[in-house]
Amino acid sequence: MHTTRKTHLLVLVLLAGASMAAGCSGNGASPTNSATGGQTGGATATGGTTSTGGTTSAGGQPATGGTSISTGGPATGGVVASGGGGGQGAGPAGGNTKTGGTTGTGGTTRTGGATGTSGTTATGGIIIDGGITAAGGITVTGGKAPTGGSNIDGGITATGGKTGGIIDGGITAAGGKTTTGGIGATGGTTTTGGTTGDAGAATTGWATIHNDFFWYDTDGNLINVRSGALRKFGDLYYWYGGAPNDHNQTCYSSPDLVHWTYKGYVLTTTGDANRMDILYNATTQQYVIFLKYIGNGAYFGIATGSTPDGQFTFKSQTLVDGFVIGDMSMYQDDDGTAYLAYVWWETGANKEHGIYRMSADYLTLDTRMYLWNEGSREAPHMFKRNGVYYYGVSETNGIDPSATRYYTATNLTGPWSAATMLTTPGSTVSYETQCDFVFPFAGAQGTVYMYDGDRWEPSGGTQGNYLWLPFEFGTGLIPEMDYYQDWDLNAAAGTWRAFDRTTRDLALGKTATASSAAAGNPASAVTTATTYQNYTATRWESTASDPQTITVDLGSAMEVNRAILKWYTDYGKAFKIQVSTDSTTWTDVYSTTTGASYSVTDVTFAKTTARYVRMNGTQRGNSNGYSLFAFMVLNDP
Repeated sequence: MHTTRKTHLLVLVLLAGASMAAGCSGNGASPTNSATGGQTGGATATGGTTSTGGTTSAGGQPATGGTSISTGGPATGGVVASGGGGGQGAGPAGGNTKTGGTTGTGGTTRTGGATGTSGTTATGGIIIDGGITAAGGITVTGGKAPTGGSNIDGGITATGGKTGGIIDGGITAAGGKTTTGGIGATGGTTTTGGTTGDAGAATTGWATIHNDFFWYDTDGNLINVRSGALRKFGDLYYWYGGAPNDHNQTCYSSPDLVHWTYKGYVLTTTGDANRMDILYNATTQQYVIFLKYIGNGAYFGIATGSTPDGQFTFKSQTLVDGFVIGDMSMYQDDDGTAYLAYVWWETGANKEHGIYRMSADYLTLDTRMYLWNEGSREAPHMFKRNGVYYYGVSETNGIDPSATRYYTATNLTGPWSAATMLTTPGSTVSYETQCDFVFPFAGAQGTVYMYDGDRWEPSGGTQGNYLWLPFEFGTGLIPEMDYYQDWDLNAAAGTWRAFDRTTRDLALGKTATASSAAAGNPASAVTTATTYQNYTATRWESTASDPQTITVDLGSAMEVNRAILKWYTDYGKAFKIQVSTDSTTWTDVYSTTTGASYSVTDVTFAKTTARYVRMNGTQRGNSNGYSLFAFMVLNDP
């Protein structure tokens, strides 16, 4: 797992024919169902280079009293557990391993927004989403009037609709849904994924998430974090997950969610392990890794370490109340208490699922909080918003994508609402993913709840191993998740906005010319408007020789400071981005030798005046020509 590193940009990239991990529980106790083949046409990344333990980080040291997730050490409260696909294999006694590393899950969390102001206790509780009574009439911002039962004395007070600018935190919309809003955000988006670039996150706080392409670390290697976990310890984000062989748990760190530095394997196990999650215990000052250990019906494994990116020591493997488990993840509440969300096999494979409280040191199981006698569920994960707990699951569907459902409650012991399907317009299978975790970015102006899903089996031209999308809360408790191939996140503010290409891309609809074009793929394709459904239908492709160029004419000289290139499987390994006012004298604003297949090159540079912007390719990534889906030019504030 390595993403090309520089203090410049980060790109997402395709896993060309790479190994695909089997990541979800199966429908029974059958042997391992291995998945083969990765994404078609992706870069043949070598996986992450092995590291001798990963350097320790100065971030994430315990803060007295438990600092918040946005500052200092790990928060003692509101850590969201999450889940992705678990592994497929035999029972605990030597289950078969899988061909692709699935791993644990995670994602830190907060307590969501503030609870509402009305919330007087109702004489009989309030009805929360589906006729389940909850203890004592709480007020939920952005909630909805209960369905499936009558309101008793107050019900749930809803304050606002859905907003794409500020999600859940102080400012609510008066109904409707806005996707471009935001907090008067001022441009300056940054980069995500792959080859090195020049990011602008430090100046504006905005980071652009590019879906449908593949992520690379700062060394230019494909990021491998199957069924992983996202946490923030100290000033750094940590993204954990499984390497393809299911015996190594990998770690990456980033200051901005854009540039990911590979820290190596933090844990290697003799038995196969996946669905890794991690929490920090402020009392013991230890980081604790949790695992689904050995097989499909598996043990619950625990390891500990003194730093978030150093070596962990495996401590124990245990059954849960005497029986094996399927998928699992962890949740840390506001008071620092840790909980296991798990699928239980007492009455059969994936027949039950529930929540278990951990001991104060996080090393042993303490008390079962709740158990659902409902089968065919996996990938359990939890988060909390406005005092309401969310427990999410997917369907048991192997490594195929599936719908996501949520239960809600104001107490972990229940009562819990009936499961409600996550709304995903245009998709019945969570946009071809299975949910790993929901991570809350709690900032000064709100909280963004971000969905992370594993995309095991892309189809219809869609690529990318991982999908990051913002939740939108409208008139109900259950969120809606719309699709954005590109969107901007401001983690410090706790806000997000859609990436509006029509107003920000200065190259859109402008003339593009190239040194050559092949296979009926003209240069004009790179400045044509597309959507995530059809973005692969048009592209430019050069002839198979070096060098090659493609140039966008903006029509007149203007200020520019950013370029975004979306590559096909035929990519530039070494290339420059250059600007000119006369198409004769060119100035380099970016260069790299670590380009990659199905990546996004997102580069921010010093403002300059230019009419022409071009990609000058000097080394192809394979024997074919250069090929781009899109070439955008911006002038972000």
